[in-house]
Amino acid sequence: MNSYILQLANKIDLNVIHFIPTIRNDFGINSAIFISNVGSPQSFILLTIVFALFFWLHKKPYHLVQFVLTLGIGSLVVYLMKIFIARPRPIEALISVSGYAFPSGHATISTIFCFLVIFAYKEHFENRFFKFVFVSFFALTALAISFSRVYLSVHYLSDVVIGILLGLLISAISVFVFENFFKKENPI
Repeated sequence: MNSYILQLANKIDLNVIHFIPTIRNDFGINSAIFISNVGSPQSFILLTIVFALFFWLHKKPYHLVQFVLTLGIGSLVVYLMKIFIARPRPIEALISVSGYAFPSGHATISTIFCFLVIFAYKEHFENRFFKFVFVSFFALTALAISFSRVYLSVHYLSDVVIGILLGLLISAISVFVFENFFKKENPI
C-alpha cells in the first residue's frame, strides 16, 4: 500500500512539474518570485516581530507566546525532516535555492503563521463580512506562498501539500495544548 501511494505521489509530482512550464509567463514568474519572497525566512522573521508587537499591544501575551513558540517548533520540525528525508529539489528550478525539498518550509511556516493569526484575531471582527475577508486573506496568502514554490519549480507538489498539512497539524496541536493546558492555568 505504501509503495503504491509513493508511486502515485511521484507520478503526480512529475506530471505537475512538467505541466507548470506550460502555464508560465513573465507576469506569473515575477508574481511568484515576489510571493515566494514574502514567505522567505527573512520576511517571516520580520512579520513575526510585527505580529508579536500586535499581540503585545492588543494585550494578547498568551497568543504572543503561542505564536513565537509554535513557529520555532515548526521551523525545527521542518529542518529535521529535511535532513532526515534528504529529498533533492527539482532540477528545473527558476530561482536559486539551497537545501532539501521535503517538506516545503515556505508552505509549513506560512500555514502556521496564517493559521495562528486567524486563530488569535478571529473574534476581533464582529462583522461577518470583515471576518470572512480577514480569514480569506490569510488563508489565500498561505496558499499563494505555497503555490509559488511549485510554480517556480523549487518544490514538487507533494513537498507543498505535506508542508501545508504539517503546518495545519502543528497549529492544531498548538491550539489544543495552549487552550487546554496553558490558558486554563494562566488566564491571560
